[in-house]
Amino acid sequence: MDKKACSKECKITGGSCFRNKVIFMNKDEIAIYPGCSLETSSSHYLQSIRTVFSVLQIPFREIVDWNCCGATSVKSIDQHLNLLLSHKNLALAEKQGIRELVVPCASCYFRLIGAEYELNNNEKLLEQINSESDLPYRGEVRVRNILDFFVNVAGLELIKKNVKNPLNGLTVACYYGCLNTRVPLDKAFDTREYPMSMDEIVKTLGADVVNWSYKTDCCGASLFVTVGSIAEKLVGKVLKDAALRGVDCVTVSCPMCQTNLDTKQKSVRKKYSIENPMPVPFITQLMGLAFGCNPGDLGFGKNFVPLGSISDTVSLKESYDR
Repeated sequence: MDKKACSKECKITGGSCFRNKVIFMNKDEIAIYPGCSLETSSSHYLQSIRTVFSVLQIPFREIVDWNCCGATSVKSIDQHLNLLLSHKNLALAEKQGIRELVVPCASCYFRLIGAEYELNNNEKLLEQINSESDLPYRGEVRVRNILDFFVNVAGLELIKKNVKNPLNGLTVACYYGCLNTRVPLDKAFDTREYPMSMDEIVKTLGADVVNWSYKTDCCGASLFVTVGSIAEKLVGKVLKDAALRGVDCVTVSCPMCQTNLDTKQKSVRKKYSIENPMPVPFITQLMGLAFGCNPGDLGFGKNFVPLGSISDTVSLKESYDR
């Protein structure tokens, strides 16, 4: 892999960084870990990722025979089992020759980057976990958040080069949720409390972004299943503030955040006096739209709140077939 040091200060971290030139990366070295959500309830996210990677001509594959990361449920019951689940995914990636494991789901990323940190910084623990598994892990895989990948590997210049339909006139609130940036400090790719990586992508697409204090607030995650009233309140605060700021949409990179903000609006809007529906596209759906992709190839028809208003705002008249 060819690496070139950036001569300018990194816009995201404030320090120097290394920008990897994807065009020279072997196609077998980059892989996506889809996780459970992207193959089920958030299949439109995976669909849009595949489309966007194709436009950017980024060679990639999907890790084979992956297992669930355990999400929040396993860790709360059995920390050791939680580590074993992530260990297997990391070991599988190594065995398959993967060097960059791109993780779109914030929960999966949080689990995998945490396991990578623990195993790489505790030799005894690594030795113990390896002894319990039929797949050894040597610490040769780098786990990357998808926002980190787009900004610091693919690069904003490559994204800008592929913009065919700038999202002029669109005002966007970038919602990161609570897990994307809360990682070990030496693994951080963005500022924890006020990240800007997604904002930089959106601006590169031609849209405007708002300064927003809710960008890392929690949406309630799985509490919508267990304690719905609490999650409804959290989502209501996020959507209410976004609506008051006059944005056209709230974009996300986390499937759980997208599900909660998108699918619960009927009850939330009524309870919190939010007049109009708020589209909640994945960041890759916005990217694909700016790239001139057919909305059907981006899974537009699978969002609960229709995304047609976004296309109308930027004067695009494509079909929204599933």
